Amino acid sequence: MVYAKLKGVIVPLITPFKSDYSIDVEGLKWLVTYLIENGVNGIFVNSSVGEFASLTLDEMKMLGKIVLDTANNKVPIFVGISTNFTEESISLGKEFRDMGADFLVVMAPYFFKVSERELLRHFSLIAEKLDSPIIIYNIPIYTGINIPISVYKTLVSQYSNVVGTKVTIDSLIYLKKLVRELKEIRKDFAIFTGFDDYLLPLLSMGGNGGVMGLANVLPRLHLEIYRNWERGKIDNINWIKLLELTEIYDYCNSYTASIKAAMRALGMPIMNVTRPPLDICNEELVRKKVNEFKNWLLL
Repeated sequence: MVYAKLKGVIVPLITPFKSDYSIDVEGLKWLVTYLIENGVNGIFVNSSVGEFASLTLDEMKMLGKIVLDTANNKVPIFVGISTNFTEESISLGKEFRDMGADFLVVMAPYFFKVSERELLRHFSLIAEKLDSPIIIYNIPIYTGINIPISVYKTLVSQYSNVVGTKVTIDSLIYLKKLVRELKEIRKDFAIFTGFDDYLLPLLSMGGNGGVMGLANVLPRLHLEIYRNWERGKIDNINWIKLLELTEIYDYCNSYTASIKAAMRALGMPIMNVTRPPLDICNEELVRKKVNEFKNWLLL
């Protein structure tokens, strides 16, 4: 059953690049294998920390195929289909569906500041024309649009294939209301946080897990917190460790740069390269912090 897969620690995959900004295919395959061997509950390709906005459509398709082939049905694969043209997102979704993607992830348009009616139409057309499970991605820091709960309620009520959401919003009040109102409509609707430091609070509210950038680096830390929660234990010790790890986000200008610098500082075969306009982060700024977590590595 598709809903059984919607829980736990999902990793929004960074996109490894070579020094010439081309995609590092071997690095990508290594990372997918590393995450699977560490036991993650799913992998999300063409994510925001994966710099999807800097990828061509052909590169997005290539990434999706490589990840699906490398994962080989060992974990659910979530594939991003976000564009500024609704029909283009639908076309991408059909291609990824045919490749075997388990879930399709779509955010609000990130250039046009659409009205609530236009936003509902965007998601409704995608849900109507794609017969795959759809995850709504709410990340107003990039789109400029915080999806109203009323839009969620309409989608959840009308489309059975709208099965979950990733919410990257710094508001516990919004999350609490979202969980309460959407779970009243469909108890199986899955709600994930996009922030590492919101994992435990969201679980406490009745959410389902997190799609968190630092799980690229140390997925076992996130998984330990989640698995202890499933056992009925609040893992304060590891929770505090995760909160300390998130401090590396303050050292760099983007989440992506922080994650890639941390991976490189820990000796992973991922180059510290981001595509312009994003700048890289100095590895030395994060090395002291991440070295404290080497015991969590399973390379």
